[in-house]
Amino acid sequence: MTSLIKRTLAGVALIALFTPAIAQAQKAKDFPSKPMEWICTTRPASSVAIWCHVMAKELSKVLGQPMKVIFKSGGSQHEPVLYVTGKPADGLTVMHTSASFYGYFHLPHYKRTFDDFQHLAQVEKHVYGVAVRCDNKYGIKTYEDLVKYVHANPNKLAMGSNKVGSNHHRHQLYFMNAAKMKMRFVPYQGDGNTVKDVVGGFLPVAMASPKTWRPHITAGTICPLVMLSEKRLSNDPQWANVRSVREVGLKYDPKHHWQGIFVKKGTPEHILDKLADALVQVVQGKVYLKYIKDGTHIEPALRIDRDWLLADMRKNMPLVKQFLIDNKVIPAN
Repeated sequence: MTSLIKRTLAGVALIALFTPAIAQAQKAKDFPSKPMEWICTTRPASSVAIWCHVMAKELSKVLGQPMKVIFKSGGSQHEPVLYVTGKPADGLTVMHTSASFYGYFHLPHYKRTFDDFQHLAQVEKHVYGVAVRCDNKYGIKTYEDLVKYVHANPNKLAMGSNKVGSNHHRHQLYFMNAAKMKMRFVPYQGDGNTVKDVVGGFLPVAMASPKTWRPHITAGTICPLVMLSEKRLSNDPQWANVRSVREVGLKYDPKHHWQGIFVKKGTPEHILDKLADALVQVVQGKVYLKYIKDGTHIEPALRIDRDWLLADMRKNMPLVKQFLIDNKVIPAN
């Protein structure tokens, strides 16, 4: 075999070796080639809706395609789950997810499982606060007032937070169990509606985002009782003097909420990588950093290691399932 033929064959072999990598790189460069959808799994009145709009707008800038925010939250987030799994696995439809999905996938009416999704990222953590209307008819002005009233009148008061089986629901149950309080749970579609009903006098007490409570505290309508966190929210003027669960003597670990992103299982790796890279750029940008500063109750916590994210879901889902069974949220079978 002549040296020319050898060199030619070697060249052909190199082309064959690198062609898939070149094609993959070109696909990554071309994505996205169409407008995208951000499925926000809450209501427009929720504090998280702001996050959905910020993320979609900033991702569209990085990726070079418009990203439409679509709100779907029916059936404890079953509606968006069905919607996204009905779409192609092409990365053009991303779904807002959260710590609530540790529990949602165990709800009896769910027809999809975590295995139908690829967990792309956890982006940030949120903390929540409990508050009442200041002129409530129960005479509750402080955390101690709440505990005293509920101990004397078990199951008379109703406390509202987010949907059945959500992380907020679990958050509330942990809080009530630690304080040995028995209150009826009222599920809402987003904390905007929860706060609205407390302000309107239709709901005695609720757990919601400090930011959602903030204007009503400023107006003197709402009195905050306790921060469901290990420490005070020192960077928020309306909540800086409100004690944490540790300070009121409760010994449990608050189940902090995180916001993140799912895409449909089977989305190509090069698309997952490009979306993850875009997220890194977004959370380092001026708009997102201002959103964090204004939020006060939000802590940046970006994780894009897909192996870690998978392990986290696999670890926490059975633990949350057992908690929901123990608290009679779902049946044992």
